[in-house]
Amino acid sequence: MDREIELKFLIAPEASDAILARLGADGAVRRLDATYYDTADHALRRAGFGLRVRDGDGGRKQTLKSASAGGVFARGEWEAPVSGPGPDRDLLDQTPAGRIVNGDVLAPVFAAKVERTLRLVEHAGAVIEAALDRGELQAGTDRAAVNELELELKTGEPAALFDLARDLMAHAPLRLSLVSKAERGYALALGEAPGARREAAVLTRAMTAAEAFQALGNTALGRLCVAAEALVDLPGPEALHNLRVAARRLRALLKLFRPVTGRLAARPASDALKVMADALGPARDLDVYIAGTWRPAVEADPQPVEGLGALGKALVEAQQAAYARALDAAAPGRFGLLALDIAAWLEAGDWLADPERAEVRGSSAKAFAADRLKALSKDVLKRGEHLEALDAEARHRLRIRGKGLRYAIDALATLFPDHPRRLERWSDAARDLQDALGGLNDQALGAGLAREAALVDGDPQAAYAAGALSAAPEATHKLMREAKAALAQMRDLKPFW
Repeated sequence: MDREIELKFLIAPEASDAILARLGADGAVRRLDATYYDTADHALRRAGFGLRVRDGDGGRKQTLKSASAGGVFARGEWEAPVSGPGPDRDLLDQTPAGRIVNGDVLAPVFAAKVERTLRLVEHAGAVIEAALDRGELQAGTDRAAVNELELELKTGEPAALFDLARDLMAHAPLRLSLVSKAERGYALALGEAPGARREAAVLTRAMTAAEAFQALGNTALGRLCVAAEALVDLPGPEALHNLRVAARRLRALLKLFRPVTGRLAARPASDALKVMADALGPARDLDVYIAGTWRPAVEADPQPVEGLGALGKALVEAQQAAYARALDAAAPGRFGLLALDIAAWLEAGDWLADPERAEVRGSSAKAFAADRLKALSKDVLKRGEHLEALDAEARHRLRIRGKGLRYAIDALATLFPDHPRRLERWSDAARDLQDALGGLNDQALGAGLAREAALVDGDPQAAYAAGALSAAPEATHKLMREAKAALAQMRDLKPFW
């Protein structure tokens, strides 16, 4: 098995010339036609593998790639020449995929028809192969364009790879993508959005805490990139919500593994993610308020208050402005650099060589996870002891801790397979607590944004309607009861860790 470290970027077709000019030097142009194979139930895909047979200048080759091989952007690769048009089963049996296929029939799923322009670049003491691919994916009668740049480290330090990427990003819009051609091809064949079924990281008890963090970070960053791409391509409430959740989950992951990386080391990435999440917040809060409060009031017969039409006009104007800020945060020029910086830090950051944290980095992922889950659950239960007496700020802090606990349970679950029922109950209770406290938070934020929108609009009827709709004590009492019930359930649960 070879271990490759590579970065993949989506590019606009018109950016190709600028990228090639910046890379300099002459290179080869190759025609690469590949067919990807899997079992009828897509066992290889579910296990994180992509199997292709490709015809190119070097002849026909069979390649198996794994989703990860240790680092954030490292993948396992098994490649060998083949003679037939389909996969060589004997060669496949010599790889980890052999036991997954287990004799099942392999059939074509999709094909990739690509023209590849190659450049070999020397940069900061490293040798990097740049491959610019233009072509299409084909699945039956469906087609999807391919316009990608891949940078693969041949020799040298990973930091040079990221440095070259930053240089190119300054001259052309690049969108970091952790979705492979195989994933995009499967999505095309199955009618899915690219990256929509990106699998969660599977942690093993053999992993160290640092390895677990990198595996989880890879998955979280991949979802962040997919969500940003989706929002830019098709703005809307669902895409906005997915990006905001992806940013929060990655930020929560940084906090969860702070003992591994150090607070100061993780701060730049955490702060950048907070800035982005804050830019998305008003649009999301307005979406929730419009759908959950304003629209039901408009559709009620009779309408509960006057001025709902005027308030609706003010809300739409505020929503449009908020979406403009959200799209700016997700735009390739801004988001691309943020994602690349986080990627570089995950793969080659100084935290990996900090001598003061060597012991915790090398500690058992399972032991580390158990300690963190114990501490988080204890903190949440202590803060929630007198929920009704908490002021808004204290309740907000409890909500943040509860969300962190839920995300930690989701991320670390595969390390604890021995008590699935306990794990399920903890996950349900953490979700219920987050939903209830999140609902209370949405009430407060939505009402505030509605009043602000009405004031900006200047229509007194809109202001009256915003104030009248804010008064919903029965909804507040219901959410408070649900939060208390979730906390009570947690207190009775046995640890799954």
